[in-house]
Amino acid sequence: MSDDGRDEAGGAVGAVETVLTELRRRILAQEYPEGSMLPSQRELATSFVVSRDTVQRALGELREEGWIKSRQGSGSRVVIKVPQTTSAADDTARIRREGMSWFVERAFARAEVRLDVFCLTSESLDAHLHMQMGRILASPALVPEKIRLRMLLPDRGMSLPVPRNIDARDDKRVVERLLAISDRCLSSLENTLQNLRANGPVKELDFQVRRVPVAPMFKLFLLNETEAFQTMYVLARRRIPLGGTELVEAVDILSVGATGTYFDTVDDVDDAQSAWVKDQQEWFDSLWEHLAE
Repeated sequence: MSDDGRDEAGGAVGAVETVLTELRRRILAQEYPEGSMLPSQRELATSFVVSRDTVQRALGELREEGWIKSRQGSGSRVVIKVPQTTSAADDTARIRREGMSWFVERAFARAEVRLDVFCLTSESLDAHLHMQMGRILASPALVPEKIRLRMLLPDRGMSLPVPRNIDARDDKRVVERLLAISDRCLSSLENTLQNLRANGPVKELDFQVRRVPVAPMFKLFLLNETEAFQTMYVLARRRIPLGGTELVEAVDILSVGATGTYFDTVDDVDDAQSAWVKDQQEWFDSLWEHLAE
């Protein structure tokens, strides 16, 4: 850190991710809605207490991910479209397209939350739950009394298909960067859950993470064994920063702002949709019990 409390360029990888996480959260929460301008780099640097270099690198990554567009001298504009909540007329549909923020808000408005998650990293859930935390703590009646979250992540020792350096497929640094981001988000997610327990009426909290030798190409969320939300990972070519000024061309996944398909079951209806949700739950349970460590 420099004398004024700002991060030095050479050691700002963690600071970049902190700025990225918060900017994504603000965009998802529509504090910066589609079409709006982000604060200036100087304002962001002051707000986050980081260097302008760190802000520039965070904004560069947001551009590569398709969240913003920037023009020299004109600032950065939000271009990603955040999925909106389904209208009341469609709210009874048992299968529909939704944004992940809608599903997370729906899940954590229950008195009891039993959420099973299978994904590549914990980044999206961390971002969306952090976005909901303020709303939940401001309305204690909506805070769950019981939370059980089981998360399956890929084994750290396995070879992941993405991200992949296009020019050097054996370059492990892009994967190591992904794992470091996942670790930070996992820690942040746990802190958020502990905060909900410490500052709300959450009486029981059970958070477990296990790893499997499987690399998912989708995110699956199973809620209370009766609802499911699934979104596919979309592959895209983008530049990944590796520290300092180094950028590499890579194939990576983009999913934080993605929409997904929501499925609901009806207890007294034995149809294909209900059977699919039950099959997904049985599949998750089998991985958790027999393959995960």
